[in-house]
Amino acid sequence: MKRIFSIIAIALIGAFVLSSCNKNDYETEPLKTITVSGTVKANLDLTAANPGDAPNGTKIIFRIDASDLCQTYDPSYTYETLQYEAEVSGGKYSIELPAVKFNAASVDIVPVDFKANQIQDASGATKEKVFTSPAYTISIQEGEVYFEDIVFIG
Repeated sequence: MKRIFSIIAIALIGAFVLSSCNKNDYETEPLKTITVSGTVKANLDLTAANPGDAPNGTKIIFRIDASDLCQTYDPSYTYETLQYEAEVSGGKYSIELPAVKFNAASVDIVPVDFKANQIQDASGATKEKVFTSPAYTISIQEGEVYFEDIVFIG
């Protein structure tokens, strides 16, 4: 009888401990995402009036400070930089990034330099060039739409 009473007491204590935990203390809500997309151009042909599409596979890096996605900043915690990557396909890119509605998050957009042959004149002469585009920062927030065009210069 004592054994049954001990088992029931332990079960009740366990049920009390488990029920006293607040579900929100240990679960987080998944972050919503937004889409950033745009065109990517490069002056691969100096005889053309306008820059053409950047080559497929050209990379674009997106960096977000994780603290921008937190509702409450904890100075005792070391926040990481989240990094995402998109590749150009058909002169365009598109990427899903985490965003929150209570705070605008800064996103550093870093186009990655690439080498390609550039048509120099009407004869078709080419020269290998390094194409670059400056890095810049945008602010994103849940529920918004973003179009960011990028132009590489060689």
